[in-house]
Amino acid sequence: MSVTLTMHQKVKLGLEEYEITEGSTVKYTAKKKLISAGADFDIFDSLGNKIGLVDQKVLNIVKTFDITLRGQNCGTVKKKFPALTKDMNYDARGWKLDGDALGMNFKFTDSAKAVHATVKKKVVALGDTYEIVVSDPADDLLVVALTIIIDEAFHSKRS
Repeated sequence: MSVTLTMHQKVKLGLEEYEITEGSTVKYTAKKKLISAGADFDIFDSLGNKIGLVDQKVLNIVKTFDITLRGQNCGTVKKKFPALTKDMNYDARGWKLDGDALGMNFKFTDSAKAVHATVKKKVVALGDTYEIVVSDPADDLLVVALTIIIDEAFHSKRS
């Protein structure tokens, strides 16, 4: 049974924050670290416990992000080269993140072409909003981290 989440970006006092909901319930929040060289985000559960980290490696030519969830290294995401492509590789699971030409719609597939998640950017006036559909509910936190990376890699003013 799949799970559908909505991730909405908010900017408060110049700091980025994401609110991730399932229906009308806030499931996760992610906040950009105050002091960081790249796009580093802490991810929190609904009780405010820190459960994840997205850490951008700023010294790499290719945009590179490390993911840590529940204290475990969950792999690295690298934006494909050249910069015009909207695809990324996620090494830990062998997933490919395929994006359309505008970077508005993504699907996460494995080597057998099985779709594990889809992410669709909604056109909204304030902040970026994404609809996330995850095939396996156990992967929802991972796909949230990957969606933060998509937003930072393709839709951030810093991109």
